[in-house]
Amino acid sequence: MSEQRNRYRGSTERPFLTLDFGVADGSRLPLTLLADTGCPFGLIVGTATFHRLICGPAASMSSNFGINMPGGWFRLFMPETGLVELVRAYASDIVERAVQADDPSFVGLVGLPIVRLGEYGGNVDEFWFRYPPA
Repeated sequence: MSEQRNRYRGSTERPFLTLDFGVADGSRLPLTLLADTGCPFGLIVGTATFHRLICGPAASMSSNFGINMPGGWFRLFMPETGLVELVRAYASDIVERAVQADDPSFVGLVGLPIVRLGEYGGNVDEFWFRYPPA
């Protein structure tokens, strides 16, 4: 079982995960993402990152983050942990700016549909994610 443990980060100490995604050229792009277990969207990143990682179209979505966020499929690609999945992602520069205001290393947010692929939790010091779930 692979586990990622991260001390909270940012001006208001937020949980985060660093996940790798497949790029069309065969490389991997690691993204540091604010973990929001209350978010119903798997992944929201800025428009530039979205266009770099999209491997297929998906329906757009309207939310409190914006009207008609473009949707697409990304390849979550971490074979060393066994975590290789197609995940739905959305583009929102509003979200990207909001998470970067808290910590410039965040490029978006990862929500419940992705963190539920494994086990997750936290305590006063850190947030953790395990895959595969027990």
